[in-house]
Amino acid sequence: SELFSVRMLGFGFFWAWLFLVAVSPSPLFGQLTGPGGTPFELWELCFRLLALVVVGGVARQLATTRGVWVLAVLSAGVAALGLAQNAGMVAAAALFVGVADTCMFVGWLSFFGYLHLGETALLITLSYAVGSVVLFALYGMGKGAMQAASVLLPVASAVSFVLAYRSFAQTSDAPEPWATSADASKTPLPPVVYRLYGALAALAALFALFSCVMVRQGVQGASGPLVQAGCCIVVACIAGAVFALTRQVKGMYGLYRLAPLAMGAGFCCLGMLGGQSWTAAGGLVMFGFLTFEILSLNDFCNAVKVRGLSLVRVLGFARLAITGGILGGWSIGYATTFLPLDPTLVAMAVGIVVVVAASTLVFTEKEMFSVQGVADERILSEEAATASRGEGGFAQSLVAFGEIWSVSKREMEVLDLLLKGRNTLYISQQLFIAT
Repeated sequence: SELFSVRMLGFGFFWAWLFLVAVSPSPLFGQLTGPGGTPFELWELCFRLLALVVVGGVARQLATTRGVWVLAVLSAGVAALGLAQNAGMVAAAALFVGVADTCMFVGWLSFFGYLHLGETALLITLSYAVGSVVLFALYGMGKGAMQAASVLLPVASAVSFVLAYRSFAQTSDAPEPWATSADASKTPLPPVVYRLYGALAALAALFALFSCVMVRQGVQGASGPLVQAGCCIVVACIAGAVFALTRQVKGMYGLYRLAPLAMGAGFCCLGMLGGQSWTAAGGLVMFGFLTFEILSLNDFCNAVKVRGLSLVRVLGFARLAITGGILGGWSIGYATTFLPLDPTLVAMAVGIVVVVAASTLVFTEKEMFSVQGVADERILSEEAATASRGEGGFAQSLVAFGEIWSVSKREMEVLDLLLKGRNTLYISQQLFIAT
C-alpha cells in the first residue's frame, strides 16, 4: 500500500508540472509563442517527437534512478527559461519540456506493467486526479507558489521515483520495470495494440485541434490545463464509481463507448450552439479524450504482461501515438486561423468525421472485446500466482506431486514459475534457458 501511494503521488506530481508549464495557456506563463509567433505547443511537440525517437535508444539508462535525477534537474530549469518569454528562450524551454516529458512518462509508466490489473487502472486514474488537485491548489495560492512548484514538482516526482524503485527492488521478484530483452523487443505486437495506437492518435488529434482553435480564438475558458484538470477529477470519480458498483475492473471497459460519444457531442456543441456552449464543448472533448487515454494505457500494460512484450517499446509507441496525434491537431488548428473559413466550423466538421471513423473503423466493438480478453488472461494469471503463494498446504502438495511423478528439480523450477502466472519469455530469462 505504501508503494502504491508513492507511485500515485510521484506520477501525480509529474502531471501537475505538465499542466503548469506545458499546456497552453499556461497558468504560470500564459500563452507562450516561439519564433515567428508559432504556438509553444508546436515547438514542444516537435522536440518531444524527436526525443521519442532519440531517447528510444537510451531509454533503459534514462529510466533508472540516476537518469530520472538528470531529468528532474533539466525539468526544473524549464521554469527559468519559460519566464524569459522571448522567442529564443521559449524554444529552449520547449526542448527541455519535450525531453523531460518523454523520459519521465515512460519511466513512470514502466512501473505499472507489473502491477495487478485493478492496481494499474486505479493508479493511472488517481495519479491524473492527484496532479489536477495539486494544480488547482497552486493556482489558488498565486503566481509565487506556481513559480516555486514549477521547479520543485519535477524534483518531488524524481524523489518519489527513487523511493518507488528501491521498494520495488526489495519486495518484487520481477525484473527491472524498464528491462528490455532482445526477445521481448522482437516479439510482434498483437493487432489490437496497433488498433489502440491508431484510435489514440486520432482522438489526440481532435483533442489538440479543439484546444488550438479555442486558444487562437482567444477563448481560454473552454480549454487549457484548468479544464483538463477538472475533467481528470471527473474521470477519476466516474471510474471509481463504476469500479465500486461492479466490484471488478472489467466494468470500466464500458467507458470506452463513452469516450467517442462525449467527444462527438462536444464538437456538435461547438458548431450548433455558438460561443455560449464553448465551455461545455471543451469539457466534453477533454473528458472523452482523457477517458480513452487512461483506459488505453491500462490495456497497454495488460498486453505487456500477458504477451511478454517490452514495456519501454509498447509505452514509447503509445506516447508516440499521442504526441503525433496532438502535433497533427495543433498543426491543423493553427492552419485554420489563416483560412477564409470559420475555424470553429472547420473544427466541428473534422471532429465529427474523425470521431465516427475512429469508433466504427479503427477501434470497434470487436477490438473492445479483444482488450477485454487480454484483461481476462491477466486475471487468470494473477489468480494462479496468488494460489501458488497461498497456504503451506499447497506448497507441500506441490512437493508431493513432484516426488510422485518423478519431476526433476529443473522442471519443478519451471512449474513453480508457471503456477505464479509467469509467461514462457519471463521464465526463459530467469532460468537462462531457451523459450
